[in-house]
Amino acid sequence: MTRDYITVVSGIPRSGTSLMMRMLEAGGIPALTDNLRQPDAHNPHGYYEYEPVKRLAQDSSWMESARGKSLKVIYRLLRHLPPSSEYRVIFMERDLREVFASQDDMLRTRGVENAGQKQDRLIAAFVAEVEEVRHWLAAQPNVQTMPVPYTAVIRDPAHWSDEVSRFLGGDLDTSAMAQVVEPKLYRHRSGAGLPL
Repeated sequence: MTRDYITVVSGIPRSGTSLMMRMLEAGGIPALTDNLRQPDAHNPHGYYEYEPVKRLAQDSSWMESARGKSLKVIYRLLRHLPPSSEYRVIFMERDLREVFASQDDMLRTRGVENAGQKQDRLIAAFVAEVEEVRHWLAAQPNVQTMPVPYTAVIRDPAHWSDEVSRFLGGDLDTSAMAQVVEPKLYRHRSGAGLPL
């Protein structure tokens, strides 16, 4: 199947974006990544990042090379996607307390001083930012968006592989997608009920 659109995987950091990129790759959609950020204990299969994405607001001239591929774009940069292309955005959702626990663990490992800062003062800001991005996405005629809950993917990878495949045209290898999901890597569980 020829994809005339760009598949974008987005969400806040530590929400399962790298897992979804890996699933798409296994399913048959090549990832646009430079592998500059190496795998580590927090993402043992890699981060699937592409350095030019960080400068998307200044330069999007390379975006055409992402057509037919998957691209990881943090939620704050989605507004800078050039309107000349069509996009299907998979927006990963995860309980915010799990996100912060995962981020805090990663920052502590790197020796970052602000690790452990209070969650409550940041959660409201995250929620407001993401809601603004969601409203923006919904208003774009060249964007289709599918929210995907990280925890549900871990619990039922076969179902969500089917759902994602259907959203992207229905031709992905859903069995291969489901097989790359590793529940043992779901290390920060909350149950606090603060999905984003």
